[in-house]
Amino acid sequence: MITDQTWDPLQEKLEDEGLLSAAKKRQIKNILKSYVSSYDPFSELIQNAMDAVDIRLTKLKEVSYQKKINLKIDLQNNLFSITDNGIGFNEAEFKSFLAPNISFKDGSKTRGHKGVGSTYIAFGFNYLQLGTKTPEFGYIAEIMNGRNWVEDVEGIVTKPTVKNSSVLHQVFNDIDRGSTFTIKFGGDHTRPKNLSYFGASTASQWLHILLVKTPLGNIDFFNANPSKTHFNLEVIDENGSKTTINDKAASYVYPDTKIQASINLKEIIAAQSKLIAEGRPAASLPAKFTRLNGIFEFFDIDELKSLPTNRINEEHKSLIDTYKISAYGYFCYSTDIWDELNDKIIKLRKGTRMLRGGLQLANNFMTQGELIAIPLTSNIGYQNQSHIIVHFNNADPDLGRKGFQPELKELGEIISVGIVNRFKSWRHLLKTDTGARPNIASSDDVFQWITEQTKYEGLNPLVITNKNFFAPVNEISITSIPQSEQDVIVLFNQLLAGGVIRGLKLLATDQKKQYDGVFKYYIKEPLSNHIYHKTENPLGVNDLENRQNYTSRPWVLEYKYSLDALIREFENEEKKENEINLVIAWETGDMWKRSRQVTSLLDVENLQHREFHGLTHVFQSGNNKFHAIILSELIEYLNDFDKSQESQKTKYSDS
Repeated sequence: MITDQTWDPLQEKLEDEGLLSAAKKRQIKNILKSYVSSYDPFSELIQNAMDAVDIRLTKLKEVSYQKKINLKIDLQNNLFSITDNGIGFNEAEFKSFLAPNISFKDGSKTRGHKGVGSTYIAFGFNYLQLGTKTPEFGYIAEIMNGRNWVEDVEGIVTKPTVKNSSVLHQVFNDIDRGSTFTIKFGGDHTRPKNLSYFGASTASQWLHILLVKTPLGNIDFFNANPSKTHFNLEVIDENGSKTTINDKAASYVYPDTKIQASINLKEIIAAQSKLIAEGRPAASLPAKFTRLNGIFEFFDIDELKSLPTNRINEEHKSLIDTYKISAYGYFCYSTDIWDELNDKIIKLRKGTRMLRGGLQLANNFMTQGELIAIPLTSNIGYQNQSHIIVHFNNADPDLGRKGFQPELKELGEIISVGIVNRFKSWRHLLKTDTGARPNIASSDDVFQWITEQTKYEGLNPLVITNKNFFAPVNEISITSIPQSEQDVIVLFNQLLAGGVIRGLKLLATDQKKQYDGVFKYYIKEPLSNHIYHKTENPLGVNDLENRQNYTSRPWVLEYKYSLDALIREFENEEKKENEINLVIAWETGDMWKRSRQVTSLLDVENLQHREFHGLTHVFQSGNNKFHAIILSELIEYLNDFDKSQESQKTKYSDS
């Protein structure tokens, strides 16, 4: 029976200590469930270290103080260590900060303030070493089996306690004050179980992971926090080899800092304004502003309110003011840019994408959660070509730092659409997407370029062994496999001149700016030049169908390195599939698999579908159809008929 009494619901004194322990365990387990990303352990520890050095700077006001963090990734022992020269803990703080909902941070000035991150670090893993030193207090301790205790439902594992420990690394001895943490991965419930999961084994690789996915990549568009935090990074691979990066500034990897030929849109607009003021056409921009890999821009509060979208209403503008929202946008000419950046510069395992298209929300200088799809309703391909960051001040993400209030997430999406719309108007200044591998790394050394091309020729020779072509020398003039659209055009024209392809004539190029050229199909005497023969004329047609001395009407021709580039242009509504009749490309890419049926005309079982000499494939999507000459597959067909038949059937069997 309940009597007339009051009690404090937050008071933790219970006569049944077992009940109290079970309640604490459930609370901790719920906290751990909110952390689902493999990057969370790094993010929580780095966030705390970044806050600690900021607090020391503002609180102690030491003239010579420089904020510094030391990070160590040890794949050999599956350890992550971080040491900062920040404010450190006093004794009371050190003994209590691992408990749920305990925090000593000011949420308006620090990255973290929920008081659950330290609990996650202590009980999310089975080994944590922690230490602190200040002029008044110093202690090094460890806690073991935290995760095993939380997951134990039978009461077998003893509740973990904090015990004395010894130093694992020298760097903690070298700081005058600050804190250190080391966690060991592994066990049934930890994420990740092993540091090798990330496919990174060098300091350079880990650098980009930490700068993109954790608070080490400080988001500060307009230098609101001018005192930069610097860090050292040491990585020991599974064989014990060590690589280091020293004295690096903590800053996000903005794509424009890694991709050459990227220009701030404000600089382009300023250059146009200058031209107009001088009485010159705005379109006569210097060459540095054309054929760009990408454009980018930073947006302050007022600029966000005036974005080209009618979806930002007065309530949204109020939220922009309240949370002091700012943004960054990067728009590249092709999604292949992200592949090149991740594979060739960041150099992680194949398929890993640290930087790619999408919307990244951020709060109090750090990214929050994973990328979100930009909700475009037209030109949908642009959502993958745009990398947008929307930054809030003092928003309140959930426990695991993943989600924002629905109205803020929605506003971030609206802002991202507005930024993409702004960039779309300047698409004409970017390179044309041909599907060829982008060139994004700076290199002005002509000799180096010549050396690279000579090496490429040796490793990737282009040979046509069929002796029925290129008489009298029986050799093609282009000597290496194409690397660009220009190479494709040269190779195709050589195939025309050498009589390999006999069914079309080129009328003009660039006759219509949107497309590459105009051509006609033709059939003329001697008709034997057009009739199929397995060895002497393998690209011929099966039946002329009374088309002697035939010439078609003009059709539109497109050149691409990869067919992927053209499909992206269809998705972006830059080109119309029903206006193109023939595509010349080196390779098909993979995007056709999503929505197109393909008839391989190199498969002799489909020979009756080849309407004109030299055609290799027919691609169809709904009522839209275009022919293609895929040069890499054509050359395999000429050089090795049997191998080609097998590969064509394998690749296009489902189509």
